[in-house]
Amino acid sequence: MDSHFNVKGVGTVVIGAVADGWFRVHDKMTVWPLGKEVILRSIQKHDIDCQDGEKGDHVGLALKGIESEELDRGFVVSTDPSIKMTQELNAKVAYNRFYRGDLKEGMMVHVGHWMQMVPAMIESASGRDSDVKMTFDGKIIHKPGDTAVVMYLEGGKLRVIGTVVLP
Repeated sequence: MDSHFNVKGVGTVVIGAVADGWFRVHDKMTVWPLGKEVILRSIQKHDIDCQDGEKGDHVGLALKGIESEELDRGFVVSTDPSIKMTQELNAKVAYNRFYRGDLKEGMMVHVGHWMQMVPAMIESASGRDSDVKMTFDGKIIHKPGDTAVVMYLEGGKLRVIGTVVLP
């Protein structure tokens, strides 16, 4: 979700893009990372009421069962039971061919996925062809097999290190 607010007479509204799948009005959805179940009251696309949303749509969702104060940018609202949260990751980083450095133990990077930008500490790394162990400052919300972007924000002009597949 990109933003959220209360609308008098409607309740909690969230704005965001549909990354995958589809949903309908009155579906039960889960708000991640809270794990809280909500009911989808209504859907709007470009200020027009709709009965469903699907991949690629930019939507406004009116939710029953949650207050705007409980939400934050980057939270995920989904009907998909495969959504998970990960705090540690052991994976191979597919380096950007223009990135000249290497990941090193103790380095702080940021991992971007959907609307999330989660800081992560590199716990171990031993070259470009080996697995990298990183621990997130919090949890990253994703579907198994999703690809995330690894960035080093103190890296000068080129900040994108590469990509990593989430478990």
